[in-house]
Amino acid sequence: MVRYHLSRRLALAIVRDAILGRRRSFHTDSRLLVRGIASLRVIGAIPDLASARGRRSLHGGWLVTVNHYSRPGFRAWWIPISIASLFSCEMHWVITSTLTFPDFLRSHTVTPLSDWFLPRLACTYGFGSMPPMPPRPQDVAARARAVREVLRFARSAPPPVIGLAPEGGDSADNRLTLPSPGAGRFIAHLAGAGLTILPIGAFEADDAFCIRFGPPYNLLANLPADPDARDAHVARLVFRAIADLLPARLVPPSLGL
Repeated sequence: MVRYHLSRRLALAIVRDAILGRRRSFHTDSRLLVRGIASLRVIGAIPDLASARGRRSLHGGWLVTVNHYSRPGFRAWWIPISIASLFSCEMHWVITSTLTFPDFLRSHTVTPLSDWFLPRLACTYGFGSMPPMPPRPQDVAARARAVREVLRFARSAPPPVIGLAPEGGDSADNRLTLPSPGAGRFIAHLAGAGLTILPIGAFEADDAFCIRFGPPYNLLANLPADPDARDAHVARLVFRAIADLLPARLVPPSLGL
């Protein structure tokens, strides 16, 4: 079992700055926080995203897509921390604005607290904050607004490096699962803004937390014209690229990838 340790001192400093509305560098913090992973294994070549960011005429930026690895006791924050620590540039992660739970206790305690805190944490790091999928009835307008804000960032910032876990949360059996409707359409819009997709597989194996890089790719221009068909088509393309980087035990055959 991989051991993880979150620096209490640094975590408290991050919480304090989020509450006070102070900005922090996730690039800097991730390199400190990643020391809490007893064994981090990087598989594949780490692309130099920083140098590509300055060549707008040749490259419109990057969209880093990763699976939402989960198991009992594992904290999902280790995924963006590990990935961000490997690059020499700031990443603009798209994170949830609310944690949702099926049980009454957490849905009435942790959910409202996260609804208050996570958007503040996103502001501290310059992240995008988006309501969970599938959206609750009260979140539909907020989610559409959040999508527009991320797309505006992708088009107006210097060539960005955006991080996204399209699943949006833990799966019931801790294996890869296709995202909720809308994720593929969102990714297609980001790719249309000039972003190249970099797939990453995150998983635990042989007492190590593994980050495995796949080959970058671009979406083809001739995507299905029907919005729903395009959404499903892009989602399957993106998840096939991620599935190829994961152990077979984490990819259900029923996905048909």
